[in-house]
Amino acid sequence: MGVATRRTRRLGGVDAARAVAVLGMVMVHFGPTPAPDTALGDLYGVAHGRASVLFAFLAGVGVALLAAGGPGGGARRPAGVRGRLLLRAVLLLPLGLWLQGLDHGVLVILQFYALYFVFAALVFTLPDLWLLVGAGSSLLGGALVYLVAGAVAPEWFAAYPAAIEDPAGRIARDLLLSGAYPLATWAAPLLAGLWVGRRDLSSPATLWWLLGAGLAVAGVAAFAAGPDGTPGLAGLLSAEPHEQMPLWMLGSIGSGCAVLGGALLLVGRLPGLTWPLVATGQMALTVYVGHLLLLAANEELVRRESVPEAFLTVGIFFSIAVCACGVWRAALPRGPLEYALAAPWWVVGRVLEDLGQGRKVRRGPAAREGRGEPGT
Repeated sequence: MGVATRRTRRLGGVDAARAVAVLGMVMVHFGPTPAPDTALGDLYGVAHGRASVLFAFLAGVGVALLAAGGPGGGARRPAGVRGRLLLRAVLLLPLGLWLQGLDHGVLVILQFYALYFVFAALVFTLPDLWLLVGAGSSLLGGALVYLVAGAVAPEWFAAYPAAIEDPAGRIARDLLLSGAYPLATWAAPLLAGLWVGRRDLSSPATLWWLLGAGLAVAGVAAFAAGPDGTPGLAGLLSAEPHEQMPLWMLGSIGSGCAVLGGALLLVGRLPGLTWPLVATGQMALTVYVGHLLLLAANEELVRRESVPEAFLTVGIFFSIAVCACGVWRAALPRGPLEYALAAPWWVVGRVLEDLGQGRKVRRGPAAREGRGEPGT
């Protein structure tokens, strides 16, 4: 198998995992949360608290692949990677804040994703060890900061989620600490994803290790968890989704590793069969924003309190999304919002390239004259 084919399969597996993350978030937003305590409800509730962490984890994997995947298979220049990440952040921040202001009852992640990209632009060149140290520090230290801040300023955490019309300070506090997906604790899956994205994701041994170790970590974290709602520092042992505590985050990162490893193995063995899922992952932003707009426009059409009805509604929505993404990707290389996200960097890149070539042309004769080259 050639280098290009291995790289395509690798990226395809990551895209398939991203489609799973979007499916999980749609399940959480369309169905009852929390799901009822029944066998079917427990199955439906698996996505709660894990899908969004998988989304953040895959952001880190994507940054690692972006940095490693320059033309000809060589690493991209750090300045170029930072430029791409910062431009994405600039575009995603207002989009996420605007979406948060719509009437859909969902805690939007895109504005937090923007901050993750800014953070990633600062840390993506760190050595592997420091990425792991940072992830561990965020797991425990971020949770401690979250607990202390909640005790000192509980009004920060009881407020509505920040939207685009809020003051900058309110938005910054929400993104860094008091919001649904704050960087203080969500740096952990991002950094873990950066570390995983540097592994050899074309190696079956690596993928089986991700699958097995991820499941083991998720199981141990669930087993070690204490009772939910425990006050004080004992609350650090809680595994309740979105309580920002270490065991919940660690278990969700573990399940994210397992999903990524499984998706990469599946796409590597069945590329044709899994292609519609890959196409959906490649249009994850479009599908994610689309389901929020649908909720805001007609919540009664898709939101369900019964688990069987929720399974049916999610199945119909996701089937339509997969078919639409497959057809779109068969004709075009990117989804509509993915085009909007990539186009500004394409323009900036072309301008910088033209400026660079212009400098070379202007400097050429003068440089030759200064060196006294023959023929001048």
